[in-house]
Amino acid sequence: MIKIAGIVIISLVLTVFLKGASKEIAIFITIAATVVLLAVVSGEMKEISQTLLDLSSNIDNGKSYIELLIKILGISLLSQFVSDLCRDCGENALASQSETVSKVIILIMIIPLFESVINIVSGLLK
Repeated sequence: MIKIAGIVIISLVLTVFLKGASKEIAIFITIAATVVLLAVVSGEMKEISQTLLDLSSNIDNGKSYIELLIKILGISLLSQFVSDLCRDCGENALASQSETVSKVIILIMIIPLFESVINIVSGLLK
């Protein structure tokens, strides 16, 4: 956590100082810091996803549900990064549109899950 906090603080200080002089360089520093932070935590993220997949191997169709969950989490995180970057650049409308599009993509991805739930519930009601 100390490494992550250090990266964030250094990036923040550089971005604040350079924002007045060159907004483009400040945005580049923000992107670079984000990539470095993602690289730092990618090992843990891979380990967490593997643990979830191992736990779901005992459940029927559990692996497919966990894979779906991991994909949705990835889409959510990427969408948050893109919308925050758009807002940093002053493009609020584009940020909102990217969030809306990601929500639609997630809804499309979970339609098979809704179908499964509806089939289970209708089977229980018969």
